This record gives sequence, structure tokens and C-alpha cells, in this order.
Amino acid sequence: MSIIAFLSPLPPAETGIASYAAAVLDGLREIGVADRHRIDPIWPVDHDAKRRVREADVAVYQLGNNVEFHGDIYRLSVEHPGVTVLHDLALDGLMWGLGVERSPLAGPARAEAIAAVPPGATFGFPLNVPWCAQAVRRSRAVIVHSRFARDYLVRIGCRTPVVVAPHPIVETAEAVDRARARSADLHERLVAGDEVVVGIAGDLNASKGIAETIAALEQLPPTIRLLLVGRTGPHWQVDPVVRESRMADRVTVVKDPSDDDFLAWLCAVDVLVNVRHPHRGETSGSLVRALQLGIPTIVSAIGSYLDVPDDIVGRIPPGPPDPAALAASIGPLAADASARAAMGDRARAYASEAFAPRVTAEAYASAIDGVLALAVDLRRLALARWAGALRSTGVEPGDAARGFGLRYAEGLAEFGHPS
Repeated sequence: MSIIAFLSPLPPAETGIASYAAAVLDGLREIGVADRHRIDPIWPVDHDAKRRVREADVAVYQLGNNVEFHGDIYRLSVEHPGVTVLHDLALDGLMWGLGVERSPLAGPARAEAIAAVPPGATFGFPLNVPWCAQAVRRSRAVIVHSRFARDYLVRIGCRTPVVVAPHPIVETAEAVDRARARSADLHERLVAGDEVVVGIAGDLNASKGIAETIAALEQLPPTIRLLLVGRTGPHWQVDPVVRESRMADRVTVVKDPSDDDFLAWLCAVDVLVNVRHPHRGETSGSLVRALQLGIPTIVSAIGSYLDVPDDIVGRIPPGPPDPAALAASIGPLAADASARAAMGDRARAYASEAFAPRVTAEAYASAIDGVLALAVDLRRLALARWAGALRSTGVEPGDAARGFGLRYAEGLAEFGHPS
């Protein structure tokens, strides 16, 4: 029985990746991976984590974009390559945090990312700099949540195998039932009668189009109120944005709710706005929850959002959210309860199949089994020794590209595939 080290924040860690990881582990148990392999969840990443990773046959590393939860996981993923799960393609926040901590990995990672910037690209857009370059190069396999993320990695020259594993549903049926039981009372706190609650949920930060959605309220009937619910951070403050707007009396802010309270508030939303600018290649956990709950949702027509079919979500154009476009998308849904119900039914049916934990777990199993197969592939081991020997004599990739020393590798390939 092989050992799989699984390095990730886990509940009750205050990050969406903790809930995600718990759902993945449940999915792996559901499809029988835990019967074939021993899964060793590692959290927190303490002094014993390195030993457990070295003793494992393969490690799975969950990488998000902050050093608090993922700095130590990133270090181990580079030192002991395994299966890397990218929750963000733009790991600029993680790189910044490693730099502040003076990690020896920060300089080489930045240099590798900057060297891969396409000619003429600007540094202002996060995905123009492949901050994940070191992470994917030092992996045996990479898992991403969307076709967009896979195509991005291929486009930047990634040669590591990439597997798409959709973000799974993370809320249990029991948790959803409890949240719905509370949601009617919460809805009544915000609006009365046939009035409508538009929501923005999740991390409340500058990329969520909060200011633009508040501005869109000016173009919408006064019977529509805006709810902002989620975690706050030190780098962006929501209160001044609300206070300085002309719509402050139509906005309610619920900061840092518990997981149960967050889900209940989300159930109280009639229409969710889940846009991104700039887009970092991430898949929104709040969007997955909203579709699971059957909440009509408006998204940006960019990146991973394009993986969701057109009849499941509403879309606004990519780029900085335009208040007029937001108002044009929100208005018809707010005015038509039957349209909201139909859109919600489609969303719920789609999420139950596309985001089922078993679907995610099967993709994980494929990546894990592929890496385990590499460990016993004698040709790969021989090629690794050959490449190391060439490098030790001063042969660089450019020399190999011109054919220097390739005869052994060609012969090995012929040996593995007899005519």
C-alpha cells in the first residue's frame, strides 16, 4: 500500500482551501483511493512534515496565494516534487510573502517567472507574469480547476502533465438544509415583501467589483439592496468604499462570519454577483456554493468562468466591471422571480454533476497514479541518471537541443518501443 502525503490547510483553518481539501479527501474515500493507498493528511505543516513527506510514495501539495497558509507547503513542493494543486495561477502574493520572509526560494522563483514573461507583456496584469513557473517545473504532475488554467500552463511552456479536476461541492446536504432554514429570517432583516437582495460573497477585496456594484445600484430600483458578506483582509477596506458612495443606505456588510453563518447569508441572496478584475486564473469557491444552492449568478466573461455553460450564469464583459453592464444584468433577474427560479434550477442540476466530489477525486486519482507509475519506470530512472551525468559535465539545455549526448536517450526510447 502506497503512502500519499496530503499537505493542505484543513478545517478549522480560515481559508476556503481548507473546506475544499476536506471535500477532496471525502471524494478520495468515496471512490476507494483510501482503500488502495494510505492517505496521510498533514496540517499544520510542523517540524515533522518533512519526514512524513520523505517517507511517502507521493505528496499532494495544495498551493494558494498567501504565505501564511502555503509558504511551508510551497517549500516542500519544490524540495520534494509531487502533485501540485494550483488554486491560483498568479502566485504573486505568495512570492511577495516568501520575499518578505527572505526565503531562499523567492529569488530563483521570481527570476524564473520574469524570464518567461512574453515579449511586450506588461507587468501590471497578474497572469502576464507566470509566477507559478517554478512550482510547475518542480512538480511531477499539476492539478488545476479549469480548462482555462490548463491552457494557460501549456501556453507558458509547461511540460509537466496537467490534469483538470473541477472544484468540488463542499457543503453537505445537512449544512445546506440548516442554512436554508435560517435564510428566510435573514432575508427579512434586509428587505420586505417582494424586494430583492443582490449579494457579493467570499473574500471582500478590491478584485470583486464591490465599488462598481454599489455604483450599479444607482441605475436600479430602490427595492434592490446589496449584501456584502465574507472575510476581510488587511490590504483593502470595504467600509470606506461603502461610506463614500451615494448608496450606503442600501448596502449591508457582514464581516468575517462563521462558516455556518456565511452559508445562511448566502442562502438569503436572490442574485449573486461574482466578478473578477484582475482575474488570476482562480476558480471561485463562492461560485461553486452559489450554483450548488441554485442562486442565479452573474460572472465575468473571462478565464475559468468560461468553463461554466452560458445558460447557467449571466455574464458581463471582461475587464474592469462596468456599472451599467452590471445593472443591465441584475435588473431583469431582480424583476422576474420565475426567471431567477429557472436559472437557479439549471445551476443546481449542473453543479450536482459537474462539481460532484467523485468527479474531482477521479482526476486526483489519475494524477496520483501517474506519478506512482513514474517511480517504478526503469526508463525514466535511467534517463534521470543520464541527464544528471550530462549536467555534471557542463552540458546545458541549449547543447542538448543541438543534439549533444542524445544518442543514449534515443536508444533507450527504441528499447522501450520495439518495432
